[in-house]
Amino acid sequence: MNARRMCLFVLLMVAVLLTALLPAAPAQAQNRICFNEVPDCIEGRFAEYWQQNGGLPVFGFPITPAFQQEVEGKVRLVQIFERNRFELHPENARPYDVLLGRLGDELLQRRGTPLQNEPKAPTTQQVGCRYFAQTQHLVCDAFLRYWQSYGLEFDGRRGFSEAESLALFGLPLTEARVETNSSGDTVLTQWFERARFELHTNLGPDVVLLGLLGREAFAPQPEPQPMQPVDERCVNIPAPEMGFVNPNCISAAALNETLIFFHGYGFNPGELVSVYMTRTDTGEVTPFEFTDTTVRAASEDEAFTGSVFLLLQLDLSPGLYALTIEGIQSGHKSIMFFKVI
Repeated sequence: MNARRMCLFVLLMVAVLLTALLPAAPAQAQNRICFNEVPDCIEGRFAEYWQQNGGLPVFGFPITPAFQQEVEGKVRLVQIFERNRFELHPENARPYDVLLGRLGDELLQRRGTPLQNEPKAPTTQQVGCRYFAQTQHLVCDAFLRYWQSYGLEFDGRRGFSEAESLALFGLPLTEARVETNSSGDTVLTQWFERARFELHTNLGPDVVLLGLLGREAFAPQPEPQPMQPVDERCVNIPAPEMGFVNPNCISAAALNETLIFFHGYGFNPGELVSVYMTRTDTGEVTPFEFTDTTVRAASEDEAFTGSVFLLLQLDLSPGLYALTIEGIQSGHKSIMFFKVI
């Protein structure tokens, strides 16, 4: 064997030995995703789907392993993520063999606010918005941009079509409104069939995060507490008109230690209001004079446009009272009833 062939033979043997010493690739390494932050991994078709359709920002970490669960009357393989539930439907062709749970709809139903009861959009045309006739809601500005930026990959083309975004998030079920989420953040919020959009302006003017619907839907439910007996003296209090009061029944002995919260709404943004209280059995009217501040309805750049908030400590004899907030310009009234016992 000449020197050239000897050199090639040695190089070949070194390559074979190096290959033999390398660790073998784990089985289905490309179809198994694990994390340092959580104990559960994602495998198989769920791992592929998670990677292809948004990953961590859209779905979050897995919070369970894959397991069998009854979904709409049929047992299926499912896995719960922070922001949704994956369901395997092997009878469907790709990409419809993995479907997302309708957790937005499920949680609204659980809260007692089904989509049928939600206020509809006041108009069908608004700059920067898209109107969804199926549910009669608008999606606007940062929420619309986010909705259009993600979707389930159907056609292999760059970007996402409306059908692909609709398959991922579903239709809007509410108008955008301010809510406090399960983490304690008070943010502009809009619910969709399969997601909840939250605008976190503390992180940036256009930062939209998805609500933790998976965690909220599958968190252990608290044990029901025994019903407290209702004080018969606190029944038959009229419902508030365009307002909210808490508490609406309080003992006279506790008045000096209790602040009563009143929220009136429906006013013109920024208008001056007058506040007065009426004892319903005598008709006696007591006006309030706020010397330290001018009471105005919240203006357009605040979270609760056209709202008035009052926190009052009162000294009253027992009876039924009505606190009225009246707009000086509009004449609009919010009336909140409460009883002192």
